[in-house]
Parts: sequence; structure tokens; C-alpha cells
Amino acid sequence: MDLDLSDIVRIARLMVPDRDVDGPDVTPPQPRVGDIATVVGALGDDLYLIEHATDDGRSLWLAEFHVAELELVARGRE
Repeated sequence: MDLDLSDIVRIARLMVPDRDVDGPDVTPPQPRVGDIATVVGALGDDLYLIEHATDDGRSLWLAEFHVAELELVARGRE
């Protein structure tokens, strides 16, 4: 599956349960199965940079995921 910037995805599985996570908090939360997030970067080798945010747009975490960990929910803006 190829993903595009702004696509909405669901975290379907965690191949790496504890991963490097960036975010506005000193200790951002770890991603969880079921989180809905947005593709914000394509890193190559089926790796994507994914951002999980609140409904009002506040970033909660930013992390790298392999495409096998993700399910497409909706295509982003064209």
C-alpha cells in the first residue's frame, strides 16, 4: 500500500511497542493500536512519519511507522 501526505491512517499493529516519539510534551505518549493519525512524511523503504493530534489540531506524538503497521482510513486532500 502506498500512502500519500495527508492520508488518514489507523495504527493497526505495533511491530515496535516502545519507539522513539517526538511531541510537545517532555515525555510524549506512546502510540497505541487504534490511534487515528495523519501521514506527514514519506521516509522511503515503506516507512512513514505519522502525527497523532487532538481534534483541535494539537500534536500529541510524531513517530515513524512501517506501512505494515497502518490501515488507510481516508485519503487526504488532493
